[in-house]
Amino acid sequence: MNILDTLLRTPVDVNALISKGAVRERLLDGAFCNLLHYAKSHWSYTASGSTGGDALLAGTAVAAPCGGIATALKRVFTQGLGVPEGDIEYIRVTGYVWTGPEYLCFDPKVTGNLRRLDQMDYRNGCVFNEHYYLKCSGRYYDPCLSTTYLRKDQSIKASFSGLRILTIGTNRKMLITEDKHTILLYMPQERVQGFQGAWAMFDATKKQVEKALGTKDYKAEMAALKGATTFAKFVNSLP
Repeated sequence: MNILDTLLRTPVDVNALISKGAVRERLLDGAFCNLLHYAKSHWSYTASGSTGGDALLAGTAVAAPCGGIATALKRVFTQGLGVPEGDIEYIRVTGYVWTGPEYLCFDPKVTGNLRRLDQMDYRNGCVFNEHYYLKCSGRYYDPCLSTTYLRKDQSIKASFSGLRILTIGTNRKMLITEDKHTILLYMPQERVQGFQGAWAMFDATKKQVEKALGTKDYKAEMAALKGATTFAKFVNSLP
């Protein structure tokens, strides 16, 4: 039995629902439930991967980013349920987003990638540099985060763009919440399941920025271009 057939049979017998003439919403929900059930046991999440949904369904890959599993779900909807392509909106959220800790990855090994500065508990949500999910029949299906919802971007706790994304050195980012009360700093040396690096969050104060970066790097960044960088200007605006 190929993977698509499996996703139409267990634990919800979607094929039986189709024969009984079940409404589309019931079929979509059943297929979504089955995909999550299969994914939890057979697939892994990897933020840095490029594997697509076709490879997951073909059995030639067992790990994918959120775009891959969203595409796999779309294929189940179109090829398995016969939903027309035009009835499915493939939603791509670009830029950095912070999803709430109540939304759990389909991969049970992934618990999150965001911690508080003084803690090593990463179960404070996930920071993605883009996010993908589907809309069909008035409902949003987010297989990466194992949930459906009725409001667009419901899983997103905060998004970051423009001047609220600062570059530090060559490989670090600092994200600033819209109210400018909280900062998220990329920690490239910290490896957590599913991600190449982690993030630390803290109150937006000069003292906390220095603590997060370390005094040496903090002073170097503040002195760059004689204090004329966007980073230095932002930090100087903090209490």
